[in-house]
Amino acid sequence: MHTTFRHTTFRRAALMFAAILATACHHAASPDGGASKATLRAMPKWFKSPPKDDKFLFAPATATSQDLQIALNKAEAEGRMQLGQQLEVKYSALTRRFAEETGAGTGAQLLQEYEQTYKAVVSQVLVGTAPKEKKIDVEDGVYRAWVLMQLPVGAASERLLKQIQQQEQMYTRFRASQAFKELAAEVEKYEQWKSGKKP
Repeated sequence: MHTTFRHTTFRRAALMFAAILATACHHAASPDGGASKATLRAMPKWFKSPPKDDKFLFAPATATSQDLQIALNKAEAEGRMQLGQQLEVKYSALTRRFAEETGAGTGAQLLQEYEQTYKAVVSQVLVGTAPKEKKIDVEDGVYRAWVLMQLPVGAASERLLKQIQQQEQMYTRFRASQAFKELAAEVEKYEQWKSGKKP
């Protein structure tokens, strides 16, 4: 009888633990970005379908908090992280092309220096990014912030080009490559666009 009682008690405890674990997992699977029906209805169009523009990178992001400013800060931080990832993909592709074009003569140290340079530039340009669009909702007493972060690609490439030019060895090796010519052309296009926007 005692054995049956212990087994019954153990089964009940196990079932309770499983229920608690399932509840915890359900909540863990619904972080800031978790979407209820109300959230989906409130979602702005630019979040569902970010704009496309060859002059800008865009990153939609959302976050929640009981404090409005914290919700905005979290959403903007997430958007900046996404922009940084997009830029890193762009510049790491240039690294591969540079290595392919210059062949075996390109030293690993030079490529490492270039990688460090573009990562530093990515960190610098992200600091000045700001939301192009912003929306605030309240869900069950909690603020939800929606933001669309944007970054002018040409501005980032312009800063990267200047950094490369300041490093003589890198500039000497890089400027003969097609990858460098494309980077320079992108910067020139950005400068023309800026001039056209001035009154």
